[in-house]
Amino acid sequence: MIEQGEFRRNWRPLAGAFLGIGTALSLNSFILSIFAPYFLKEFGWTKEEWSWVSTVQLLVIFSIPVSGRLADRFGVWRIAAIGAISFPLFLVAIALMDGSLTTYFWLYVAQTLVCSTTTSTVYTRVVAQTFTKNRGLAMGLAGASAPLFGALAAPLVSEFVRTQGFTAGYLLVAAFCLVGAVATLWLLWGVEQRRPESERARRGEGWRDYRAIISTPAFWVMLLATYLVNLPFALATTQTKLLAAEQGLGDASAALMISALGLSSVAGRFIFGAAVDRLSPPRVAAFGFALPAIGLLLLASPFDGMPVVFVAFMLIGLAFGSEADVIPVLVVRQFGIRLFGTVLGLLTAAMGAAMGGGHAMVALVQRATGSFDAFLYIAAGASLVGSAMFLLLHRGRFAPSVEVPLHS
Repeated sequence: MIEQGEFRRNWRPLAGAFLGIGTALSLNSFILSIFAPYFLKEFGWTKEEWSWVSTVQLLVIFSIPVSGRLADRFGVWRIAAIGAISFPLFLVAIALMDGSLTTYFWLYVAQTLVCSTTTSTVYTRVVAQTFTKNRGLAMGLAGASAPLFGALAAPLVSEFVRTQGFTAGYLLVAAFCLVGAVATLWLLWGVEQRRPESERARRGEGWRDYRAIISTPAFWVMLLATYLVNLPFALATTQTKLLAAEQGLGDASAALMISALGLSSVAGRFIFGAAVDRLSPPRVAAFGFALPAIGLLLLASPFDGMPVVFVAFMLIGLAFGSEADVIPVLVVRQFGIRLFGTVLGLLTAAMGAAMGGGHAMVALVQRATGSFDAFLYIAAGASLVGSAMFLLLHRGRFAPSVEVPLHS
């Protein structure tokens, strides 16, 4: 049963994390999916150039672990404030740029590095430390904001850009994100002062903490599995609309696929968040992360009707949503709260590496074949292998030596 009192007591950190995640860097994937065709049309960039620029996401391999560690050390509010205010300013800069691919590249680099302080790695720490019985569901609710905002906004923003232009559309999104940043910082003000000293990463323990993490066999299983299951999600960021168009869908139908992906991602957060609070987290992870394989094979099949494409994106979205609560709960299970941001930052780096590597692979496949099909088959295989690896966390030396109870 869901303990409603826990949600009543902790509504501020939950609402703050929800808004913070949904109005900064995590929203960028949906923004870029919506605007990708307009970037290409407005500035004359090619699909291959767009795919290569998207590999900037590889920078999160370095920036998010740093952000997670800083959140453990100094608290969420101080670290998140840096990126929360910066993100809408970067959107304004992109809206007003000259159309040079080089200019956009460096803006995207700076945005990714600075605004990594606003990702779920940072914000879900306040959720993990305040929720126990409904930790998975609360994390799912917090992480649902970006796909929810993206799904609701995709058709509206696409139509707005079509009538008002690229620049006006980007400025509209920037204004929305600025309002969200101010509300987020107000909601989270004072929450960190209630954090027990035992949950804070202390000065001088950095290298000792990292040695403890990398000497844990389960960490390496989680790192490799996380990388493999995230390869397909390169399609869920900047490539969604382009992939839908390759399936023969028109612009309006392709925009609906972004909404389908976003809404199913929200559903995945609720479904798997509730499941991971009640069932075995490794088994829930294995099931959820195997779903994209079916969707990817459907997209690679000759069946290109809208119902088939819709189901395919729904399956990918469900899994995309599940990682927002399943992975953090596994981190708590294996390592506890004190090192939550540090460990989750390293695993999020694997996610970023997978997405960046996926974009590079898509670019190579596009150059060689002019199609997404080869990548779809590779990513489907990676999903199946990676999802099966999570089952190892039940066994022997991979299981937590002292299980961290979810309901304590």
